[in-house]
Amino acid sequence: METQIEYQGWEKTVDQQKRKQEDSEKPLIWHYGLVTLEWAEVLTDGGSEAACFKKIIEAAGQPALDLGCGSGRLLLPLLQAGLDVDGCDYSADMVAVCRERLAAEKITTNLINQPMHGLDLPRRYKTIFACGVIGLGGSKHLTRLAMRRVYEHLRPGGAFAFDYQVPWNDPPYLKGWLPENRRSLPLAWFPPQRNTLSNGDELETEVQIFSQDPLEQVSVHKFRARLWRDGQVIKEEIHTMKIEAYNKNELLLMLELAGFDNVEIYGDYSDEPATMDHENLVFIAWK
Repeated sequence: METQIEYQGWEKTVDQQKRKQEDSEKPLIWHYGLVTLEWAEVLTDGGSEAACFKKIIEAAGQPALDLGCGSGRLLLPLLQAGLDVDGCDYSADMVAVCRERLAAEKITTNLINQPMHGLDLPRRYKTIFACGVIGLGGSKHLTRLAMRRVYEHLRPGGAFAFDYQVPWNDPPYLKGWLPENRRSLPLAWFPPQRNTLSNGDELETEVQIFSQDPLEQVSVHKFRARLWRDGQVIKEEIHTMKIEAYNKNELLLMLELAGFDNVEIYGDYSDEPATMDHENLVFIAWK
C-alpha cells in the first residue's frame, strides 16, 4: 500500500511539473506591433488558400474555427460568403486588427485570443483549419499539444485542415542546414520591401535568417519593420520568430498521436494528391 501511495504521489508531482513546463513554454512569433500593419493593409488577399479552405469547410461542415486567424485574411472572405466561422489567434495585436477589419465591414463573429496549445473554447466545431500556422513558434512539443486540443474541440466526424510549406523545395532555407552555411549565420538582411499605407505612411520590412539547428529542426528568423513619414523613420521594431521544420511522415505521426486516424494530403491548395514537387501540403485529418 505504501508503494502505491508513493507511486501515486510521484505521478501527481510529474503531472504538476509537466503542466508548469507547458505553462512557461511559449511560441516565439513576430506578429506584433508594426508587423500587424503589413497584414492589415498589404497581405490581405486570401487567394488560393481562402478558396481551398472554403471548399474544405463546405465539405466537412460548420461551424468552423480559423485557428491562427491573424488579421482576418481568410476569415473575412469566409464570413462574407455567409459561412459560420469563429477566429482565434495567439497574438492579441493581430486579433485587434482583425476586429477592426470586421467592424469596418459590419461583420461580427467570435474572436478569441488564445494559444493553439491552450485552446479552451465552449464551442465544438465540424471544421478547424490553420493556414500558415503549423511550424511557427519553434516548439514541436507545443504543436503536438495543439493538435490534441484541436481533436478535443472537433465534433465527431469533423475535420482538422492545415497547410505546411515544405522545407525541401525552399533552396535558401535548406542550404542553411549545410555545415559551411549554418556556421556563417546570421545572413545579411534580405532586400527590404516598402509599401504605402492608407494614411500615406510607408512601411518597410526585411527579414534575416539568424540561426539554424538541423538537429532540432528549428530556425530563428528576425523581422525588422520601419515606419516612414515624410522621409523620416518615426518607428522601428525588430521581432524574432522560431520556425519548426517537419517532413510528411512526422506530421502524420503527430496527427495519429492526437487521435486522428484518417488523413488526406493534397498539393498546393488543389485536389491533386501531394507529391514531392509541391511547395505546400494541405492535410485534412478526420475525427
